[in-house]
Amino acid sequence: MIPILKRVWIEQIKAEGFDPYQDSTDVVVETYDGQTWLSHFVTIPFLQRQMFVSREVAEDEAQLLPVRFIPLETPHVIIENLLPETIEDTIDNLLTLGTFESVFMRYSEPNLLPQGDEALSQL
Repeated sequence: MIPILKRVWIEQIKAEGFDPYQDSTDVVVETYDGQTWLSHFVTIPFLQRQMFVSREVAEDEAQLLPVRFIPLETPHVIIENLLPETIEDTIDNLLTLGTFESVFMRYSEPNLLPQGDEALSQL
């Protein structure tokens, strides 16, 4: 059964210096059945920048080999841009394709969702 979305929040969407074509953001989804889901949306330029930084750090450490890499621990969605419409459309597609649960992790931490417009921008 496809979950029905109640609310979607995008972290940093209105923050000063946030570039929807170069950055990353956490996306929190609440469904009508009361479940909360979390994923990290990133652009390719963001990943490239992180890989460049990892190489720079490795070059400064004698014990590390200077290679570009990035470990991805939490679920990530690589996306063209972080505009709200693009994120919403991506979530809709993930739900329709049945892949939503493979890139969003269920989050059960109490008080995760902000009250009003505290930390995340609600779509």
